[in-house]
Amino acid sequence: MQNNLKNYKTPILIILSSISFFILGFFISIFYGDSDNPVNEIVIKQATNSNSPNGLSTLYEAYNFINDEYYDRSKIDTDKMNDETIKSLIKTLDDKHSSYVSPEKWQIASSDLTGSYQGIGAYVDMANDQSGIIIVSPIDGGPAEAVGIKGGDKIIKVDGESILGLSLNEAINLIRGPEGSSVLLTIDRIGEFEPIEIKVIREKINQPSVQKDLIPDTSYAKIRINQYTESTPDELLEALEEAINEDNSKGIILDIRNNPGGLLGSAVNATALFLEEELITFEIDAKGKKTLWKAGNEVGKFSKIPLVTLVNANSASGSEVMAGALQDYGRSVLIGETTYGKGSVSLVRNLSNGGGMFLTNAHWFTPNGREIHEVGIEPDVVIELPEASSKSSEFYDTQIDAAITQLNFEIKN
Repeated sequence: MQNNLKNYKTPILIILSSISFFILGFFISIFYGDSDNPVNEIVIKQATNSNSPNGLSTLYEAYNFINDEYYDRSKIDTDKMNDETIKSLIKTLDDKHSSYVSPEKWQIASSDLTGSYQGIGAYVDMANDQSGIIIVSPIDGGPAEAVGIKGGDKIIKVDGESILGLSLNEAINLIRGPEGSSVLLTIDRIGEFEPIEIKVIREKINQPSVQKDLIPDTSYAKIRINQYTESTPDELLEALEEAINEDNSKGIILDIRNNPGGLLGSAVNATALFLEEELITFEIDAKGKKTLWKAGNEVGKFSKIPLVTLVNANSASGSEVMAGALQDYGRSVLIGETTYGKGSVSLVRNLSNGGGMFLTNAHWFTPNGREIHEVGIEPDVVIELPEASSKSSEFYDTQIDAAITQLNFEIKN
């Protein structure tokens, strides 16, 4: 009898064990079935951490985990990882003047400081609320001017893609492109209830940085600096020599309105032409180091001719360095409006992947120690332009008129 019971126990235990494992498996499937992870097989592994900079160990842990363990190896794109990670690093700075430019755009982005590039032909800046790109002014004779783009227009989309959240340089690189190609700009314009769309055919823009014009019915020349490129000091020297020695100009109106800046070294050497003093500006970098920017070889060559300088709210960066130095040394009366207030120094760095970065590294100051950044340079004589467009036949440049009056006074006295 006991032997018969033992024989029955074995299959009963097997059946009970099978039922238990079935029930356990059922509850495990329910528990993991609602998980966000579609794979029920979960293996916990300790993240590895190679040598990494302080504070970035988690980033390296995440990269190593992906690189070591991700199933679909074809989706691991290190170039894309590089691009997106660098963009994210810069975005944490919340600085519209710092940005990353991908390899395919870097050559275009860095070309304008040599005086030529391929694009729509306009000076631009980021809107104060970073909601779009403001047209500071279209370049005379350029494609933007030809299709009716105006100063003050705000670009909000490029080829249908919103530029909200992009840095200034990222947006510029969307707008630029090969000569002969087209770009569709969506623009907010003052006085228009709805955004307008304007198609522009890109061209190669060869823009001299300096222009000279004689002012009718006076003995004065107006010299405009559009931006500071590699050739600006030489161009300015040539324009001044021509105005004084060939045109017999008795005074100079230096026009740096709507000048967005450019190369700091060029701005310093251009300013030095008008000053006998060597110090043009100084900067203080992220580590507190003070660097003096002094005049080059042509210091003081035109330090005696009467000079009046025009500035406005779109005079930025290098043009503020020039205006600040001329004002600090009493060399020139400034006429117009308070300048933009972009007193930060951007380091330009080529990266090993063929891309590049613009990174704010320092702030600069006038020779007397006035800070420019987010303050600007206040003119000696505040005069605003009338409301009419500068392209209107009824437009009257009150700032030029005030500059003529100032030069008349200086020459007579």
